[in-house]
Amino acid sequence: MTAEPPPIEAGRKPAPGDYPDDVDALHYTVELDLRGALSTPPVIAGTAWLDVAVAPGRDTVALDFTGLRVLGVRVGRAPGSAMTQGNAGSNATHDVAFRYDEGRIHIPVRDAGSDTVRIEVRYDGTPDDALIIRDNVHGTRTAFADNWPNRTRFWIPSIDHPSDKAGVSFVVRAPDGWTVIANGPRADGRPPTEPPADGVWRFEPTAPIPTYTMVVGAGPLTETVIDDCAEGGEGRCVPTRLYTFASDSAKAWPSFRRAGEMLAYYSRLIAPYPYAKLDHAQSATAFGGMENVGAIFYSEQAIARGQDIEVTVAHEIAHQWFGNSATQRNWQHLWLSEGFATYFASLFFEETDGPEVFRAQLEQARAQYLGSGDAHLPLVDTTATLLPDLFALLNTNSYQKGALVLHMLRGILGDDAFFDGIRAYYRAHSHGNALSVDLQRALEQAGGRDLGEFFRQWVYSPGHPILRLSQTRDDAAGATIVTIEQVQPAEWPVFHFDTELLVTHGGEGTRVPVSVRGRTTTVRIPGTRVPDRTDLDPDGWLLYQPADAGGSAVPR
Repeated sequence: MTAEPPPIEAGRKPAPGDYPDDVDALHYTVELDLRGALSTPPVIAGTAWLDVAVAPGRDTVALDFTGLRVLGVRVGRAPGSAMTQGNAGSNATHDVAFRYDEGRIHIPVRDAGSDTVRIEVRYDGTPDDALIIRDNVHGTRTAFADNWPNRTRFWIPSIDHPSDKAGVSFVVRAPDGWTVIANGPRADGRPPTEPPADGVWRFEPTAPIPTYTMVVGAGPLTETVIDDCAEGGEGRCVPTRLYTFASDSAKAWPSFRRAGEMLAYYSRLIAPYPYAKLDHAQSATAFGGMENVGAIFYSEQAIARGQDIEVTVAHEIAHQWFGNSATQRNWQHLWLSEGFATYFASLFFEETDGPEVFRAQLEQARAQYLGSGDAHLPLVDTTATLLPDLFALLNTNSYQKGALVLHMLRGILGDDAFFDGIRAYYRAHSHGNALSVDLQRALEQAGGRDLGEFFRQWVYSPGHPILRLSQTRDDAAGATIVTIEQVQPAEWPVFHFDTELLVTHGGEGTRVPVSVRGRTTTVRIPGTRVPDRTDLDPDGWLLYQPADAGGSAVPR
């Protein structure tokens, strides 16, 4: 996603919670009735069926859920489970007594008699959050889900953590005149905006996805085809469409006109597109963009203003691979989602609009990170097992520093090894979960070098080098001496890195390799002439901060 949201004002703000390894959600089928969305206050009715794998000895499953009334819970064997094979009718559910408090439904499963159980939860009410039902920017009622980070629990009983991915399918009843979109394509084969004959919108199941990307969107929406057959890799056709409020379609088009090209570019660069279709929708999301699988939601206000959000579009499309398919296992590793989406958005513009646009975007990211005050935190804080406020992770470490760390790795490994490693990392964790060490191992194997020191410094430690350059002359030896000092705070590492000095004489430049391994590094540059200028890291690979205005270059 892009941009920080406002704080949640309604309902109980969810905490990360504990999630046992012996419970695994496999699939959600969610039936929603949105016809009450037009009332005041708006109300919904829902039934969620969860197929959940439960380890032997586990007698209770706890589902995250808050703010809505639970009407009843039933439990039975899930179809296809080991104990229902050849046992017709054995998957019938039965009512169970449950406990609903502290934002969780505690459901007994000991009598389900299966390794995989089906849990049915019926509920209704007015969502406190996440399923946003209100008048849009033009005063027309709409309903859009907005789940990040762990707010799915406000409208779907769920195991609301990114490590427990599952498929999802939706069945939605909506007011007349509304179009409904969701993660999967229409299950009845009808055109996306054609009303169903029976008034029920049905959507095909998805691959396993994180709960924060499970969404529906509904309202009076106008469809614009961006690319009816975007190249999704391996000859696959990916329908790519835009859904807006009628008066905003023309304003939105400039930002979305290249969305099919973006999808095709990432499908070539990374791997085939991992889902069946890709919708883009003007919506009620609190974010600038939210990367929901196959149905990205964007700020209704930004589109209504005609704002240029093309960079956001590239960012959210890149998330379909990084964040949605290859998902961070724990929240502390969010840079595997946001840093990747930020960097790969810039890669699209490098490919299509040229290296100068790419460099300008990286320089903007560098300036945002260095000016943010976030450097005192590591990119991945492994000591924070339970974060009190997950929204605090939406900072320049997760986004901008994450992108710049990827750029440094590209510089160290070279394009071939870097992208080979990224593709190997993605293949190993597509439709699954990953940690930062998984990325490290994939890049090490592709590049044939140990990256342990790099990851210790740049990923698991705070800060960055703050460098002071100075220059003296040793006339007796016929050399200029450049001194590089690391003056960052003592609690930050003394960074080890390799870079270059560009030494300029009379308009001609010479590159001098530099290996920085301590607080102070000196470089002797032989020659009878004093350099006109000495520039550190002339190609912009290194994330560092000059100690003063002259810190990146030493003029004569």
